[in-house]
Amino acid sequence: MNPILNTSQAETDPCSTVTTAQIEEIGGKVERSEQEQMTMGKACAWIFAKGANTVSAGLVAGNKPGLSSLYAQNATSGLTTFKPVEQVVGYPAVVYANGGEGPGTCTLAVGVRDDLVYTTIPRLGSDHPSYSDPCGLATKVAAAAIENLKKS
Repeated sequence: MNPILNTSQAETDPCSTVTTAQIEEIGGKVERSEQEQMTMGKACAWIFAKGANTVSAGLVAGNKPGLSSLYAQNATSGLTTFKPVEQVVGYPAVVYANGGEGPGTCTLAVGVRDDLVYTTIPRLGSDHPSYSDPCGLATKVAAAAIENLKKS
């Protein structure tokens, strides 16, 4: 894995990491996007035009232990879901949650370097085509973001 070092733009403007056109190709027509302030960093929320469907994604800059912090939380039974999954564009990834699991949702974290993860969280209603595979949609969004980050 080659750590992605040039992330300052994506950390301050998470909506610049993946274009609306890329999100639409993955998940359907986007009505709007907006920046969200999360506990440990900023994320971008793309709100789909049809139904109550969103996908939020961003770099978790405040989590300095990176992906290893999720492994540590899991070791102390601090997570209700923890599943290492196939690498995303060559970067290690896990699906995790601490409650809130359910149909149409998935929290995917991809380690882009030792001290930084890119997290993608679709929240999809039953009317969305990816409702039965929200982690598949999360993986596609994360892959697009990582490819774009590698170019910057």
